[in-house]
Amino acid sequence: MGEMATVLVIAAIAVGLVVASLLRRARRGECLVVTRHRRVVRIASDAMTLAIPGFHEVLEWPTGQIEIAIVVRTRTADGRDVRVLATFLVEVDPPRVGAAYIDPRAVLHTALERRVADAVRARPAARLTDERDGLVAAIEGIRIDGLAAGVVTDVVIDEVDLLLHPGRPGDDG
Repeated sequence: MGEMATVLVIAAIAVGLVVASLLRRARRGECLVVTRHRRVVRIASDAMTLAIPGFHEVLEWPTGQIEIAIVVRTRTADGRDVRVLATFLVEVDPPRVGAAYIDPRAVLHTALERRVADAVRARPAARLTDERDGLVAAIEGIRIDGLAAGVVTDVVIDEVDLLLHPGRPGDDG
């Protein structure tokens, strides 16, 4: 009976370890997304979920606001080279069941870089920091749709640098 009890205890510990390895817990500010073949099959609304290795993958998805910092280098409407450093707070939409899973942070980062570059190209250098018609006014409150979606709730333009290029190729004189 002693050997049988030892085997049962070892088996119970092994089963407990296997079950514990299948459980995933969400961190603060995130929910868990269960995917199969990189498609969202379930959103774990509670803090813990079970995943079967090789069948399911459990990934994190931010809930609420996330902070995204970007650097964009482009030309203004008046042909000046500038570099813009900006920080955004974005309210991320929840994932949709059946949609392909993508990293929302990376997709929103790229979308914000494009939006800022477009806003810079549409303005002369002198108006980039204007309160009424500058970059903040052009981007704050916009909705980003696509593979990941969200709303920009706050914009901080950290720097707008005018870049000087003495002897740039293409300059005459």
